[in-house]
Amino acid sequence: MSTEQNLNRVVISVPRVLDSAMVVTQDPQLQIAAGTIPPTATAPYVINNIQAIANETQITNIVITPLGDNTRCSRVTATVIIPLTVTMTDANNVQFTTTTSITKNVSLVLYIPDNTAFPYTISAQAAFGYDSATIDGETITIMCATTKILVRVTAITDLLIPTYGYAPLQQADNNTCSNSQNFLNQPLFPQGRVY
Repeated sequence: MSTEQNLNRVVISVPRVLDSAMVVTQDPQLQIAAGTIPPTATAPYVINNIQAIANETQITNIVITPLGDNTRCSRVTATVIIPLTVTMTDANNVQFTTTTSITKNVSLVLYIPDNTAFPYTISAQAAFGYDSATIDGETITIMCATTKILVRVTAITDLLIPTYGYAPLQQADNNTCSNSQNFLNQPLFPQGRVY
């Protein structure tokens, strides 16, 4: 049998990045809500760490305005909500965590493809850094708050990969049950058809 007759193909669906851009913002002083503080916590509080939850970043209110110069580039404006986890210590040295968020408006130029049956997606991920932070009541004041927001235009793409069967496996010949012989003679994996 020739190699072409043995050739099967595997389809792997993955997101393909069509375009991306990074937006960096910096606020000398930023005030945000502290989130829900446990009723058992005792003031005053000390903030130990503030960290963005990158994979839960939300992008909303997306407006796409074509630039009109036949480059397929468009002005994309959107609102990005960055969830944060805040780790604090209370007066009794008990550590706890609250969740809050910051909201940023972005405006950038991205390549936007034509409409298709399987559409593209605009998504965002964000990272957050700061110099120091204090809490007063239910308000956190952050000094030199810096965000990095990565905006991507993606589409699901099928990768067609040639395969030449499965890796060889050693046979186990220690079978003593005759009624399981039919089961043992079955192939381990299904065989695909050749197109």
